[in-house]
Amino acid sequence: MNIFNNGIIVALCLAIIDIISMGITKQIDLGYLQKSWLPFAFILYGCQMLIFKYGLNITSMTVLNLSWNLFSNIVITLIGIYYFKENINNLETYGILFAIFALFLFGLSEFNK
Repeated sequence: MNIFNNGIIVALCLAIIDIISMGITKQIDLGYLQKSWLPFAFILYGCQMLIFKYGLNITSMTVLNLSWNLFSNIVITLIGIYYFKENINNLETYGILFAIFALFLFGLSEFNK
């Protein structure tokens, strides 16, 4: 079985691009990177469309897009908390836990196909 023939794995690849691109943008905003890095983030975002098109051949748009968003939101939130020292409240923590549970359900559904 080719692991890239799974919607969850494709969504993870899309989320990794989000993480890198948003990380570059945040680093530029904070002054840690020069603005010359911004085109690299744009190019990565452009690659997402090709990967998304590939993912549509594997799974439904609904599962692919929701999984991509959940992965991105969870990981970027964790990076914001631990790397950028941002704060979240208890209600937001529950939201993250529910997002992780939703990803688990999507993954279970995809791997059982």
